[in-house]
Amino acid sequence: MKRQQFCVLLAALATVAAGVGMVYAARECPTENRIFLEPMSLSPTFSITALGVILSICGTLGVLGAACSTRAALLAYGFTAFVASSVGLFIGLRLLASVNSQSLDIEKACLRSRGPEYLPAGWSKWYENNYEQMATVLSSCRLHDPSAVSLNACLQAGVGSVSDLRQTATSWDLFEWLESHGACSGFCFPGTPLFAGDARSPCFRLFAENVQARGNRLAGLTIGASFAAFLGVCCTACTIFFPWVEARIFEASSGSESE
Repeated sequence: MKRQQFCVLLAALATVAAGVGMVYAARECPTENRIFLEPMSLSPTFSITALGVILSICGTLGVLGAACSTRAALLAYGFTAFVASSVGLFIGLRLLASVNSQSLDIEKACLRSRGPEYLPAGWSKWYENNYEQMATVLSSCRLHDPSAVSLNACLQAGVGSVSDLRQTATSWDLFEWLESHGACSGFCFPGTPLFAGDARSPCFRLFAENVQARGNRLAGLTIGASFAAFLGVCCTACTIFFPWVEARIFEASSGSESE
């Protein structure tokens, strides 16, 4: 195996590994990724999974092309890897910028506002409104059943308004996760715990940290996989065109020597 083919083989194997890693990362924590990223239109699960599958297939073509010295397979691998790396780089950089800017905006809005009515329009106000809606339903439930200490208790008791809320509220799973993992309640401002506990610190910091951490991890993996695919493009181009360039150089040197 020539040195150029060995380079393609290594890059193709790295592309396959990156593709499999992207699929695994996108599917590793689907519930957490969904509740933190999907409401803000940041969830890249489908696009990252699809890109990971494409990269895996693309890398397999590269392995076959390098092992069998098949020019057609190498060309297919190089073209597919170039397209996939370009798309992956765009998705990764866009996700990286979005999660950091939006989480920062939420923290700033919550810290600067003196009350819910002063929150500017945006995701901070949207989540605060969702919390207040759920807190209102919990208060109404407690009027009918004073022993109910949480929305889940109200749900088990069969309170109709809570059952309707469970079907329609997009933030139910989010606030349940935040309160159970961060001992917090409310979003921008302290409030009544919705799912038991006596915490009085707001949840926006824990929320912003998770949005950044989960988004940055997926974005970093996507960008890294894109560079692995682009390395395959470079190695493929070198393998395909190096013999032609070498022949032209040899012809030029032979012509100069004959003169």
